[in-house]
Amino acid sequence: ADTEYRKRGFSASQYETLMRDSVVVSNLAAIASGYLAHVLAEAMGPKGPFEGAVTCTALAFGVVFFLWSENYGSSRSTKASVTNAFLELKDTVNDIRADSRILRVCITQGLTMGSLHIFIFLWSPVLKDYAMSVHGSQLGLDTHGEPAYGLIFGAFMAAGVVGGLCSPSVRKMVTFILSPLTKSTVPEVVTVDGEGEVRPMAVEFQAATCYILCSILLFVPVVLNVSDPSSFGIALFSFFCYEILVGVYFPCEGVIRSLYMPPGERGSMMTIPRIIVNLAVAFGVISTELISRQTAMGIISLLMLISGCLQLTLISTREWQSLFGRIEEAKRKSLVPFHSLSSSMLDFVSSPMATKETGTTASTAALVEQVP
Repeated sequence: ADTEYRKRGFSASQYETLMRDSVVVSNLAAIASGYLAHVLAEAMGPKGPFEGAVTCTALAFGVVFFLWSENYGSSRSTKASVTNAFLELKDTVNDIRADSRILRVCITQGLTMGSLHIFIFLWSPVLKDYAMSVHGSQLGLDTHGEPAYGLIFGAFMAAGVVGGLCSPSVRKMVTFILSPLTKSTVPEVVTVDGEGEVRPMAVEFQAATCYILCSILLFVPVVLNVSDPSSFGIALFSFFCYEILVGVYFPCEGVIRSLYMPPGERGSMMTIPRIIVNLAVAFGVISTELISRQTAMGIISLLMLISGCLQLTLISTREWQSLFGRIEEAKRKSLVPFHSLSSSMLDFVSSPMATKETGTTASTAALVEQVP
């Protein structure tokens, strides 16, 4: 898409708008396809969605064949291209090894993408296991008592769209919460193409928080009882919340790549996370033959937790000191009413009226003791 856009000479300022619209259209198409798959499954049984997929693929082939101009890439020879590719990959590995921050970004985003791909492989059989204990109709089940896979998939896509739309507002809120308390403290700000001025701590903290929350949500199926009828609804709700958080943190990952990776090397540097993704997905597929699905969900929950911890290590010491200072200030302000109450009590006890009342009480007690 990048090469074709530049080849056609379109305005660079409209590129972000084009990519945004393409993502929106892609998600809307995914939602519609999920609903269509549900309708076909209800009408034609389990084979219905596959027959619909074949039809849609045939239509896409016709559109591509007649309307698509092939992008052949560089005109260099195959041998030279392979040699340059190996050299470029070698240079990329050396650059990643030279900067631990880039290495942590690659590992973190590789783990999050790998966890998402394994989740895509696991969510349907996990929900099917929980649906077996449900008696009667329930939200998320079709007329046959099976999970409504098409509708659930569409709902997941819609949740991702909602999370993506909320991401800028969440970032503004996080930036405000983490802003320094005094004007003399200047926060670290970096200018990013297409984003303007960005405070790295806000983006990194938002991403790390989302990763940790995702880890908790993905761990929910691990502690659920398969024989409990309520487990299906709880698991479905946790998966839905996870998809919302994916939409929230996904834009942050693009900003984080812009913060730490040189513009001309981002594509090659992201090769390493893709390798991690492929290895993670392969491990996830193989593991389902050796361990239970609940255990596999626990593993991807652990991967998300590791990603959150690695993401937090990217926050600078100066920003951590600013955050701890804000926490201490908030604690101090919260204790002000208690200090005021304590001071008022001390003033009352030391006042002449209180002293007089104390003396009267002592005299009364002495008289009571003298009464036979």
